Formats: sequence, C-alpha cells, structure tokens
Amino acid sequence: MQALLTTNEIGKMVGVSERTVANWIDRGYLQAFRTPGGHRRVDAKILAAFLVQRGMPLPAGLDHRPTILVVEDDHQTVTSLRDFLETDGKWDITFKSDGISGLIHIGKHKPKVVMIDANMAGMNGLDVAKKIRSNPEMDDVRVVISSDRADLDPAKVKRETGASEVLSKPILRQDLQAAITRALSRSPLIPV
Repeated sequence: MQALLTTNEIGKMVGVSERTVANWIDRGYLQAFRTPGGHRRVDAKILAAFLVQRGMPLPAGLDHRPTILVVEDDHQTVTSLRDFLETDGKWDITFKSDGISGLIHIGKHKPKVVMIDANMAGMNGLDVAKKIRSNPEMDDVRVVISSDRADLDPAKVKRETGASEVLSKPILRQDLQAAITRALSRSPLIPV
C-alpha cells in the first residue's frame, strides 16, 4: 500500500465518488495536503484513522492498527476483554480459545502482541509463551500473560517465558490497556 493516496484512489477504495472524498477534505473532515499542482493527497494512515473514527470498514491493506491476539478459554473473560480492547478501534483484535489455535494464528499472522491465559487446559499460556520465545522469527512478538493463580511470581514468569507483562485476574480496563501499550512500545527482543 502506497503512503500517499489521491482522491480518486480513496474513492475507489471506500466505494464513494472522488467528489465526496474532495468534500471530506475541503470541509476539514479528512486531513490532506495539496501538491504544487493543487492536487489533494492523503496519507494512508490518516485515511485509516478517519475511517475507523467514523465506523467505516477498512479496505484490505489499509489497516495499520497494531494486531493483538487474545488467547483465552473462559467465555466471560473473553467478553470483558473484548469490551476493554475494542472500544476505541485503535487495535486490530483477534480471539482464540486454546493454545494450539493460538500458535497456528501466531505462525500465520505474527501479531504484535499476544495476550494469553496462563491457566488454559491443554497447552497453557506459559507453554505457548515459551514456544513463541523459542522461535527467532517471533522476536518482535510481545507476550502478555494473565492469570488468576496467586502462586505465580510475575518476575519468574517473565524470566522463564520472555513475557513483557504479567497481569492478575480480574483484570481492570486501565491495567490491560496500559500493559498492551507498554508491550507495543518495547523494542524487539535480543535472543538470550
């Protein structure tokens, strides 16, 4: 996807006329600049933010939001996490209910952050985090582990799994959003 788009390209992309896009720009709804020849140009990231803000679907290739994978097997927790993470549309969130499907998704899509429940049946979150860390191609994937186990030592879990964050359940909205933001801001890991 090119970084700068014309009004014609945007119109075709989102299914409106070129004139409609020009009106959005002229009315100040969509930020753009003009070339020396007077043509309007819009940064792809600004267009994506504009569409998200207005609840419009993002065309393929335009979604520049960080991708977050949440692996959680408790339906009630999934509902809460969905409410906490999807409210403002700044992240592209996917949910999986077990460690194996989570690992498959990670291999195919390489999300920026994986939030995983430490206590899932089958392959638990700690094992999934260790698998992620053992793959050098996943060095830039950040892991946030959540758990309702009081016996887990967060420092030890981070050391053993390479997790960026460890959150105790029940998770508060502000704690979750802050943990995701911190994980996204961390530089790629240096393999140990």
